This record gives sequence, C-alpha cells and structure tokens, in this order.
Amino acid sequence: MHEGRLDLYGGAWSLEELKELLPSLSTVAGFRPCRLVEGAERDALVVEVRTGSGFEFAVVPDRGMNIAMARFRGIPLDWSSGTGVVAPVYYDASGWQWLRSFHGGLVHTCGLDNVGVPVADPQVPWDNKVFGGHGRISNTPAREVAWRTSHSGGRLLLEVSGKVFSVSALEESLLLERTVATELGSSRLVIRDRITNLGRGPASVFLLYHCNFGFPLLSPQSVLSIPATSAVDSAGRPVKNLDEILSPQRDMQEQVLYPEVAGELVTVTLRNPQLERDGLGVYLRYQRRQLPYLTVWKQFARRSYVIGIEPGTCRVEGRVAEKTKGRAVELDSDRSVNVELELGVIAG
Repeated sequence: MHEGRLDLYGGAWSLEELKELLPSLSTVAGFRPCRLVEGAERDALVVEVRTGSGFEFAVVPDRGMNIAMARFRGIPLDWSSGTGVVAPVYYDASGWQWLRSFHGGLVHTCGLDNVGVPVADPQVPWDNKVFGGHGRISNTPAREVAWRTSHSGGRLLLEVSGKVFSVSALEESLLLERTVATELGSSRLVIRDRITNLGRGPASVFLLYHCNFGFPLLSPQSVLSIPATSAVDSAGRPVKNLDEILSPQRDMQEQVLYPEVAGELVTVTLRNPQLERDGLGVYLRYQRRQLPYLTVWKQFARRSYVIGIEPGTCRVEGRVAEKTKGRAVELDSDRSVNVELELGVIAG
C-alpha cells in the first residue's frame, strides 16, 4: 500500500478516487449476509466479507463468530470438513460428538469452559460436571451481531462483531465479545476478543484458536515455519520433525505436538511455493503473553488431509489437566481478559 493510497487492480488509488469511479464501494469490498438453506446447515447465519484485494472470508455468527471459508484470488486457504457449517440446533455436547459439527474453516474457536478432551470436573459445584470435547462456544449463536464500514485516515474499515454468552442459569456466566476487522485493499484480518466473567464467583477460562489449513495450501511441497526452540508430542516425547509435512497416508494417526515458541511476538507461516507464480501462504501473528501455548495438529491421512495451527491460553489436555498444570485463565467476577490474533496472506 502506497502512502494514503490503495494498491488495487494494477493501480494505486485514493479512497476519494475510487468513490469517483464507482457507484458504491460495495462493488469491490463489503459484506453479504445470508442464511444457508440445505441439510444440517439450514438457517445458519453467515456474513461473507470481501476486501477487494482478492481476499475473502465468511464469519459465522451462529457458530460462535467462527470464520469459515477463506480464499485469496479464488484459491482456498482453509480446510473445511464434510460436516458443512452445521447449524447450532444440531449440536451434541456429549463426549467427542463435537466432531459431528466441526466444520473446520479458517478459525474454529474452542472453549470457554473446556479445551481438549471431554472430561468430568469434580470441582464444579453444580450437578452437571461433564464437559464435552473442545467446549461449546463454537456451537453457540452470537447476539447483537453487526457488520459495519467506517472511514479512518483515507482507509475504509470493515468489521463484523457479536457477543457470545457461555451461561448456565445458576452458575457459569462468561461473555465473549468478538470483532473481526479488515479493510479495503487488505489481505489480512484481525480477531479482537474480550472475555468477561459475569458470574458471581471466580471462573476458569480456556481459549484456543483452531486454525485449519488443507489442500491446495497444504501439500507435500508446503513449508511450515514455527519459531520454536523445542517441541514435544502429546506423550511428552521430544519431537525433531516439527516442520515435516507428508503426503496423504493410508493409515496415519493424528499427531498433537506442542512447540516451545520463542520471542514475544510470534509469527507462524505455512507456504506452498508451487501455488501461483511466486508461491502463496498464510501467516498467524500473536502476542505470546496473551496466547502462551501453541498446539500443532497434524492429520495427514487420506481424505482427512489437514494441519491445525492452534494458539491458545492452554494446551488441549482437557479442563482438569489444564487447571492442575496452571494453564487456566482464572478470572474473578467482573474481570476481563483481551486477546488478539492476526491472520493474513503471503503472496509473492
């Protein structure tokens, strides 16, 4: 982007020049809210966002403000499962039934009551002490959903926002306020989350961004780069091939890896040098003090070929283990925590 100008369609344009050329800026960038109509997706609200750079994505307010489809110049960036964007009415919280509605997508939010394996928590004061896999936030519809454009210093800003409540009538009361922000001409987005404990007592909070990438971005030629000093697998054994990417395997089991990342500002990249003329990739960027743990999920199996890059406030060992090992965010009543995650395209 030139100073005060946007690099679009082979030229550098000011916002005022674009206004003179177009009947509406929505011709090149904006929102398209819609409801899905078939199968288990029926009635799920989706807000598609276009930036004009070739970058587009879909926010799903009915699924915890997840981000589903993401593309750049028509090329898929995310991995999407065969479930589709399942409407929340079909959610089953028991065990690992979460997988029945795990649509994948660019960002699938896990938490706020549990991240990782299903678990019974004996310390919970209410009768229902069982928490399903990866929590319920990604299957909870948002309230006060809004999409808006605004102008700032010659830029056109695009934002989708909503509030997601994780509430039990007599006990837990957590609020996730999310804004997904981008702008005209941009090939990146920023997720800004604020989690508040609205309950009468302290609460343990868990949050993980399950970012999912598949073909064609993911291929045996792709290059994964993580600024890690070491890594272990889910059994605690050292890992030497953290950046290894395999072709689809017939019998390969999933791998859950925990890198020890270095630095305060963490940037993870996945790039396929054979896509487009000069390669195409994505990056994730976040503050380690906000998201101190990174999980890498490798599922290099036939017809389930996906890698998950998952920054979080915890690992994925389940609510009880995360609390025991001091990886829960403990929030007193009326206290909040802020988290920010940036995702963008690497082109050329």
